[in-house]
Amino acid sequence: MLNSSTTSFIKEKRNWFHRCVWQHLRYRRIIWGLLMLAFWLAIVPPVFIAYLREGGRSDTPLNILADETPDYISLTVIVQQADLPGHQLALYVAATPMGRFNTARKELATNLTGNFGFKTVQYAAGSLMPSNTLTIPALGSPRLYPFDEYTSALRIGFTFTDGGKAPVPIRVNMYGSVQTLDFDIDVTLAPDLPQTLDIVIATGRTKTTLFFALFISIISWALSLTLLILAFQVVVSRRDIPAPLLVLGITLLFSLPALRSSQPGIPALGCASDMLAYFWNLFIVALSSVSIILTWVLRWKRRRHSVESPSGLDSAYPSYPGSPAKPMYPTYGSPYPPSRVGSPFDRYPPNASSCTIAVNR
Repeated sequence: MLNSSTTSFIKEKRNWFHRCVWQHLRYRRIIWGLLMLAFWLAIVPPVFIAYLREGGRSDTPLNILADETPDYISLTVIVQQADLPGHQLALYVAATPMGRFNTARKELATNLTGNFGFKTVQYAAGSLMPSNTLTIPALGSPRLYPFDEYTSALRIGFTFTDGGKAPVPIRVNMYGSVQTLDFDIDVTLAPDLPQTLDIVIATGRTKTTLFFALFISIISWALSLTLLILAFQVVVSRRDIPAPLLVLGITLLFSLPALRSSQPGIPALGCASDMLAYFWNLFIVALSSVSIILTWVLRWKRRRHSVESPSGLDSAYPSYPGSPAKPMYPTYGSPYPPSRVGSPFDRYPPNASSCTIAVNR
Protein backbone atom coordinates (compact mmCIF):
# COMPACT_ATOMS: atom_id res chain seq x y z
CA MET A 1 0.00 0.00 0.00
CA LEU A 2 1.07 3.60 -0.59
CA ASN A 3 2.24 5.58 2.38
CA SER A 4 0.94 9.00 3.28
CA SER A 5 3.82 10.90 1.67
CA THR A 6 3.37 9.13 -1.66
CA THR A 7 -0.38 9.67 -1.55
CA SER A 8 0.04 13.36 -0.83
CA PHE A 9 2.59 13.68 -3.64
CA ILE A 10 0.23 12.05 -6.13
CA LYS A 11 -2.63 14.26 -4.97
CA GLU A 12 -0.47 17.35 -5.29
CA LYS A 13 0.60 16.47 -8.82
CA ARG A 14 -2.99 15.72 -9.79
CA ASN A 15 -4.14 19.07 -8.48
CA TRP A 16 -1.32 20.79 -10.32
CA PHE A 17 -2.27 19.05 -13.57
CA HIS A 18 -5.90 19.98 -13.16
CA ARG A 19 -5.10 23.59 -12.27
CA CYS A 20 -2.32 24.34 -14.76
CA VAL A 21 -3.16 22.08 -17.71
CA TRP A 22 -6.66 20.65 -17.77
CA GLN A 23 -8.46 23.92 -17.09
CA HIS A 24 -7.02 25.44 -20.28
CA LEU A 25 -9.08 24.67 -23.38
CA ARG A 26 -6.07 24.68 -25.69
CA TYR A 27 -4.20 22.12 -23.60
CA ARG A 28 -7.26 19.90 -23.38
CA ARG A 29 -7.59 19.91 -27.16
CA ILE A 30 -3.92 18.97 -27.54
CA ILE A 31 -4.30 16.10 -25.07
CA TRP A 32 -7.41 14.76 -26.80
CA GLY A 33 -5.69 15.06 -30.17
CA LEU A 34 -2.68 13.08 -28.93
CA LEU A 35 -4.96 10.39 -27.49
CA MET A 36 -6.84 10.04 -30.79
CA LEU A 37 -3.55 9.89 -32.69
CA ALA A 38 -2.26 7.16 -30.36
CA PHE A 39 -5.50 5.21 -30.83
CA TRP A 40 -5.21 5.54 -34.62
CA LEU A 41 -1.58 4.39 -34.59
CA ALA A 42 -2.46 1.42 -32.40
CA ILE A 43 -5.31 0.20 -34.63
CA VAL A 44 -5.01 1.27 -38.27
CA PRO A 45 -1.34 0.52 -39.19
CA PRO A 46 -1.29 -3.00 -37.64
CA VAL A 47 -4.53 -3.90 -39.42
CA PHE A 48 -3.19 -2.54 -42.72
CA ILE A 49 0.06 -4.52 -42.36
CA ALA A 50 -1.93 -7.67 -41.58
CA TYR A 51 -4.04 -7.04 -44.69
CA LEU A 52 -0.94 -6.75 -46.89
CA ARG A 53 0.35 -10.09 -45.60
CA GLU A 54 -2.92 -11.89 -46.29
CA GLY A 55 -3.71 -13.74 -49.49
CA GLY A 56 -1.50 -16.82 -49.26
CA ARG A 57 1.63 -17.75 -51.17
CA SER A 58 3.47 -21.03 -51.58
CA ASP A 59 6.75 -21.64 -53.36
CA THR A 60 7.57 -25.19 -54.33
CA PRO A 61 11.01 -26.03 -52.86
CA LEU A 62 13.70 -27.32 -55.18
CA ASN A 63 14.02 -30.61 -53.33
CA ILE A 64 10.51 -31.54 -54.44
CA LEU A 65 12.02 -32.48 -57.79
CA ALA A 66 13.26 -36.00 -58.39
CA ASP A 67 16.74 -34.70 -59.10
CA GLU A 68 18.25 -31.23 -58.75
CA THR A 69 18.51 -30.47 -62.43
CA PRO A 70 18.62 -27.02 -64.07
CA ASP A 71 16.40 -28.34 -66.86
CA TYR A 72 12.75 -27.97 -65.89
CA ILE A 73 9.51 -26.12 -66.65
CA SER A 74 8.72 -23.25 -64.30
CA LEU A 75 5.01 -22.71 -63.67
CA THR A 76 3.36 -19.70 -62.09
CA VAL A 77 -0.18 -20.40 -60.90
CA ILE A 78 -2.32 -17.50 -59.66
CA VAL A 79 -5.79 -17.82 -58.16
CA GLN A 80 -7.58 -15.06 -60.07
CA GLN A 81 -11.23 -15.48 -59.19
CA ALA A 82 -13.25 -17.40 -56.66
CA ASP A 83 -16.91 -18.21 -57.20
CA LEU A 84 -17.53 -19.81 -53.84
CA PRO A 85 -21.35 -20.03 -54.15
CA GLY A 86 -20.71 -21.76 -57.50
CA HIS A 87 -17.93 -23.91 -55.98
CA GLN A 88 -15.28 -22.87 -58.52
CA LEU A 89 -11.78 -21.40 -58.50
CA ALA A 90 -10.28 -19.79 -61.62
CA LEU A 91 -6.51 -20.26 -61.97
CA TYR A 92 -4.15 -18.45 -64.30
CA VAL A 93 -1.21 -20.65 -65.40
CA ALA A 94 1.95 -19.30 -67.07
CA ALA A 95 4.77 -21.69 -68.12
CA THR A 96 8.41 -20.80 -68.78
CA PRO A 97 11.04 -23.27 -70.11
CA MET A 98 14.34 -23.41 -68.25
CA GLY A 99 17.70 -24.99 -69.12
CA ARG A 100 17.82 -27.18 -72.20
CA PHE A 101 14.07 -26.71 -72.78
CA ASN A 102 14.72 -23.05 -73.48
CA THR A 103 16.17 -21.43 -76.61
CA ALA A 104 18.00 -18.14 -76.92
CA ARG A 105 14.71 -16.33 -77.60
CA LYS A 106 12.86 -17.88 -74.61
CA GLU A 107 11.03 -20.28 -76.88
CA LEU A 108 10.31 -23.93 -76.21
CA ALA A 109 12.95 -26.26 -77.61
CA THR A 110 10.82 -29.43 -77.79
CA ASN A 111 7.19 -30.49 -77.98
CA LEU A 112 5.61 -30.92 -74.55
CA THR A 113 2.23 -31.91 -73.17
CA GLY A 114 0.90 -30.31 -69.98
CA ASN A 115 -1.58 -32.19 -67.82
CA PHE A 116 -3.62 -29.95 -65.49
CA GLY A 117 -6.11 -32.22 -63.81
CA PHE A 118 -8.69 -33.10 -66.46
CA LYS A 119 -7.30 -30.56 -68.94
CA THR A 120 -4.49 -31.30 -71.39
CA VAL A 121 -2.55 -28.55 -73.18
CA GLN A 122 -0.17 -29.08 -76.11
CA TYR A 123 2.95 -26.87 -76.32
CA ALA A 124 4.66 -26.75 -79.71
CA ALA A 125 8.42 -26.37 -80.13
CA GLY A 126 9.82 -23.13 -81.54
CA SER A 127 7.20 -20.88 -79.93
CA LEU A 128 6.52 -19.22 -76.63
CA MET A 129 4.56 -21.28 -74.13
CA PRO A 130 1.09 -19.67 -74.00
CA SER A 131 -0.68 -19.03 -70.73
CA ASN A 132 -4.06 -20.58 -70.04
CA THR A 133 -6.88 -20.49 -67.51
CA LEU A 134 -8.06 -23.42 -65.42
CA THR A 135 -11.26 -23.91 -63.48
CA ILE A 136 -11.14 -26.33 -60.58
CA PRO A 137 -13.88 -27.27 -58.10
CA ALA A 138 -13.95 -25.82 -54.60
CA LEU A 139 -15.64 -28.12 -52.11
CA GLY A 140 -17.25 -26.37 -49.16
CA SER A 141 -20.45 -24.91 -47.76
CA PRO A 142 -21.23 -21.22 -48.47
CA ARG A 143 -23.99 -21.26 -45.84
CA LEU A 144 -21.32 -21.20 -43.12
CA TYR A 145 -20.24 -17.64 -44.04
CA PRO A 146 -18.10 -16.03 -42.61
CA PHE A 147 -16.68 -19.26 -41.18
CA ASP A 148 -16.85 -21.17 -44.47
CA GLU A 149 -13.82 -23.11 -45.77
CA TYR A 150 -13.21 -24.80 -49.12
CA THR A 151 -10.78 -27.39 -50.42
CA SER A 152 -9.52 -27.74 -54.00
CA ALA A 153 -7.14 -30.31 -55.49
CA LEU A 154 -5.11 -30.18 -58.70
CA ARG A 155 -2.49 -32.49 -60.21
CA ILE A 156 0.06 -30.95 -62.59
CA GLY A 157 2.58 -32.82 -64.75
CA PHE A 158 4.50 -32.38 -68.01
CA THR A 159 5.57 -35.06 -70.47
CA PHE A 160 7.38 -35.18 -73.79
CA THR A 161 4.93 -35.33 -76.65
CA ASP A 162 7.39 -37.46 -78.65
CA GLY A 163 9.60 -40.23 -77.38
CA GLY A 164 7.38 -42.34 -75.14
CA LYS A 165 5.91 -39.49 -73.08
CA ALA A 166 8.66 -39.40 -70.48
CA PRO A 167 8.03 -37.06 -67.51
CA VAL A 168 9.53 -33.56 -67.45
CA PRO A 169 10.74 -31.91 -64.20
CA ILE A 170 8.59 -28.96 -63.13
CA ARG A 171 8.54 -26.31 -60.46
CA VAL A 172 5.40 -24.46 -59.34
CA ASN A 173 5.02 -21.04 -57.72
CA MET A 174 1.47 -20.34 -56.51
CA TYR A 175 -0.14 -17.11 -55.40
CA GLY A 176 -3.59 -16.10 -54.23
CA SER A 177 -4.73 -12.68 -55.46
CA VAL A 178 -8.41 -12.64 -54.51
CA GLN A 179 -9.44 -9.98 -52.03
CA THR A 180 -11.12 -11.05 -48.77
CA LEU A 181 -9.88 -14.65 -49.24
CA ASP A 182 -6.93 -16.47 -47.73
CA PHE A 183 -5.29 -19.45 -49.48
CA ASP A 184 -3.27 -22.13 -47.75
CA ILE A 185 -1.44 -24.01 -50.53
CA ASP A 186 0.24 -27.36 -50.04
CA VAL A 187 2.38 -28.87 -52.84
CA THR A 188 3.67 -32.44 -52.66
CA LEU A 189 5.20 -34.94 -55.08
CA ALA A 190 2.67 -37.44 -56.41
CA PRO A 191 3.43 -40.92 -55.04
CA ASP A 192 2.24 -42.85 -58.12
CA LEU A 193 3.57 -40.66 -60.97
CA PRO A 194 7.14 -39.35 -61.36
CA GLN A 195 7.76 -35.61 -61.79
CA THR A 196 4.09 -34.87 -61.02
CA LEU A 197 2.90 -32.50 -58.30
CA ASP A 198 -0.28 -32.73 -56.23
CA ILE A 199 -1.56 -29.31 -55.17
CA VAL A 200 -4.14 -28.84 -52.41
CA ILE A 201 -5.62 -25.36 -51.96
CA ALA A 202 -7.50 -24.56 -48.73
CA THR A 203 -9.60 -21.40 -49.15
CA GLY A 204 -11.05 -19.38 -46.29
CA ARG A 205 -11.94 -15.85 -45.27
CA THR A 206 -9.17 -13.50 -44.23
CA LYS A 207 -8.97 -12.26 -40.66
CA THR A 208 -9.91 -8.73 -41.67
CA THR A 209 -12.97 -10.04 -43.51
CA LEU A 210 -13.99 -12.11 -40.50
CA PHE A 211 -13.52 -9.13 -38.20
CA PHE A 212 -15.52 -6.79 -40.44
CA ALA A 213 -18.37 -9.30 -40.85
CA LEU A 214 -18.62 -9.75 -37.08
CA PHE A 215 -18.40 -5.98 -36.61
CA ILE A 216 -21.38 -5.47 -38.94
CA SER A 217 -23.32 -8.08 -36.95
CA ILE A 218 -22.51 -6.30 -33.68
CA ILE A 219 -23.62 -2.95 -35.13
CA SER A 220 -26.90 -4.51 -36.30
CA TRP A 221 -27.53 -5.95 -32.85
CA ALA A 222 -26.74 -2.61 -31.20
CA LEU A 223 -29.18 -0.71 -33.44
CA SER A 224 -31.99 -3.23 -33.04
CA LEU A 225 -31.62 -3.49 -29.25
CA THR A 226 -31.56 0.31 -28.94
CA LEU A 227 -34.83 0.53 -30.86
CA LEU A 228 -36.27 -2.24 -28.67
CA ILE A 229 -35.42 -0.25 -25.52
CA LEU A 230 -37.03 2.81 -27.08
CA ALA A 231 -40.18 0.83 -27.88
CA PHE A 232 -40.29 -0.41 -24.28
CA GLN A 233 -40.09 3.17 -23.00
CA VAL A 234 -42.90 4.25 -25.31
CA VAL A 235 -45.25 1.33 -24.65
CA VAL A 236 -44.60 0.57 -20.98
CA SER A 237 -43.13 3.77 -19.52
CA ARG A 238 -45.49 5.95 -21.61
CA ARG A 239 -42.77 8.11 -23.07
CA ASP A 240 -43.87 10.92 -25.36
CA ILE A 241 -43.81 10.10 -29.07
CA PRO A 242 -42.55 12.97 -31.22
CA ALA A 243 -43.21 12.86 -34.94
CA PRO A 244 -39.61 12.01 -36.02
CA LEU A 245 -39.69 8.98 -33.76
CA LEU A 246 -42.38 7.32 -35.88
CA VAL A 247 -40.17 7.00 -38.96
CA LEU A 248 -37.03 5.91 -37.08
CA GLY A 249 -37.98 2.24 -36.99
CA ILE A 250 -39.12 2.18 -40.62
CA THR A 251 -35.87 3.80 -41.74
CA LEU A 252 -33.83 1.29 -39.77
CA LEU A 253 -35.93 -1.55 -41.16
CA PHE A 254 -34.97 -0.64 -44.73
CA SER A 255 -31.36 0.06 -43.74
CA LEU A 256 -30.66 -3.44 -42.40
CA PRO A 257 -30.52 -5.10 -45.88
CA ALA A 258 -27.98 -2.52 -47.06
CA LEU A 259 -25.97 -3.05 -43.89
CA ARG A 260 -26.00 -6.80 -44.50
CA SER A 261 -24.89 -6.39 -48.11
CA SER A 262 -21.84 -4.40 -46.98
CA GLN A 263 -20.28 -7.59 -45.61
CA PRO A 264 -17.57 -8.63 -48.12
CA GLY A 265 -18.41 -11.69 -50.19
CA ILE A 266 -21.61 -12.56 -48.36
CA PRO A 267 -23.77 -15.13 -50.23
CA ALA A 268 -27.54 -15.19 -50.60
CA LEU A 269 -29.93 -15.17 -47.66
CA GLY A 270 -29.69 -18.08 -45.28
CA CYS A 271 -26.01 -18.14 -44.29
CA ALA A 272 -24.65 -18.39 -40.75
CA SER A 273 -24.24 -14.61 -40.52
CA ASP A 274 -27.97 -14.17 -41.13
CA MET A 275 -28.86 -16.64 -38.41
CA LEU A 276 -26.40 -14.92 -36.10
CA ALA A 277 -27.73 -11.39 -36.53
CA TYR A 278 -29.74 -10.35 -39.60
CA PHE A 279 -32.93 -12.40 -39.17
CA TRP A 280 -33.17 -11.59 -35.44
CA ASN A 281 -32.44 -7.91 -36.00
CA LEU A 282 -35.09 -7.71 -38.72
CA PHE A 283 -37.67 -9.28 -36.40
CA ILE A 284 -36.80 -6.99 -33.47
CA VAL A 285 -36.84 -3.82 -35.57
CA ALA A 286 -40.15 -4.72 -37.23
CA LEU A 287 -41.81 -5.56 -33.90
CA SER A 288 -40.51 -2.40 -32.25
CA SER A 289 -41.62 -0.18 -35.15
CA VAL A 290 -45.14 -1.62 -35.16
CA SER A 291 -45.35 -1.22 -31.37
CA ILE A 292 -44.35 2.45 -31.49
CA ILE A 293 -46.75 3.33 -34.32
CA LEU A 294 -49.64 1.33 -32.81
CA THR A 295 -49.13 2.97 -29.42
CA TRP A 296 -49.20 6.39 -31.05
CA VAL A 297 -52.48 5.54 -32.81
CA LEU A 298 -54.20 4.14 -29.72
CA ARG A 299 -53.21 7.02 -27.45
CA TRP A 300 -54.72 9.67 -29.71
CA LYS A 301 -58.10 10.87 -28.44
CA ARG A 302 -60.28 13.59 -29.93
CA ARG A 303 -61.18 16.31 -27.47
CA ARG A 304 -64.88 16.85 -26.85
CA HIS A 305 -66.52 20.29 -27.23
CA SER A 306 -66.99 22.18 -23.99
CA VAL A 307 -70.50 22.91 -22.67
CA GLU A 308 -72.08 26.00 -24.23
CA SER A 309 -71.92 29.04 -21.96
CA PRO A 310 -74.86 31.39 -21.49
CA SER A 311 -73.24 34.12 -23.51
CA GLY A 312 -72.85 31.81 -26.49
CA LEU A 313 -69.15 32.49 -26.84
CA ASP A 314 -68.01 28.92 -26.24
CA SER A 315 -70.34 27.53 -28.88
CA ALA A 316 -68.98 29.96 -31.44
CA TYR A 317 -65.42 28.96 -30.63
CA PRO A 318 -65.20 25.14 -30.38
CA SER A 319 -62.35 23.56 -28.48
CA TYR A 320 -60.47 21.14 -30.69
CA PRO A 321 -56.87 20.98 -31.90
CA GLY A 322 -56.21 23.77 -34.38
CA SER A 323 -59.39 25.75 -33.59
CA PRO A 324 -59.25 29.59 -33.45
CA ALA A 325 -58.73 31.12 -30.05
CA LYS A 326 -61.67 32.62 -28.18
CA PRO A 327 -61.74 36.42 -27.93
CA MET A 328 -60.29 37.86 -24.80
CA TYR A 329 -63.14 40.40 -24.56
CA PRO A 330 -66.90 40.02 -25.16
CA THR A 331 -68.07 41.08 -28.59
CA TYR A 332 -71.79 41.69 -27.88
CA GLY A 333 -73.05 41.16 -31.37
CA SER A 334 -69.99 42.31 -33.25
CA PRO A 335 -70.28 42.09 -37.05
CA TYR A 336 -66.84 40.49 -37.24
CA PRO A 337 -66.82 36.78 -38.05
CA PRO A 338 -66.43 34.36 -35.13
CA SER A 339 -63.08 33.17 -36.47
CA ARG A 340 -61.56 36.58 -35.70
CA VAL A 341 -59.88 37.02 -32.33
CA GLY A 342 -61.79 39.63 -30.34
CA SER A 343 -60.49 42.92 -29.01
CA PRO A 344 -61.86 45.68 -26.73
CA PHE A 345 -63.01 47.67 -29.79
CA ASP A 346 -65.18 44.87 -31.22
CA ARG A 347 -68.20 46.18 -29.28
CA TYR A 348 -68.34 49.21 -31.59
CA PRO A 349 -69.59 48.75 -35.17
CA PRO A 350 -67.16 49.55 -37.98
CA ASN A 351 -69.20 52.60 -39.18
CA ALA A 352 -69.87 54.10 -35.78
CA SER A 353 -69.26 57.79 -35.42
CA SER A 354 -67.45 57.21 -32.17
CA CYS A 355 -64.79 55.32 -34.04
CA THR A 356 -64.46 58.19 -36.52
CA ILE A 357 -64.16 60.71 -33.77
CA ALA A 358 -61.56 58.63 -32.00
CA VAL A 359 -59.52 58.42 -35.17
CA ASN A 360 -59.80 62.12 -35.91
CA ARG A 361 -58.58 62.93 -32.52
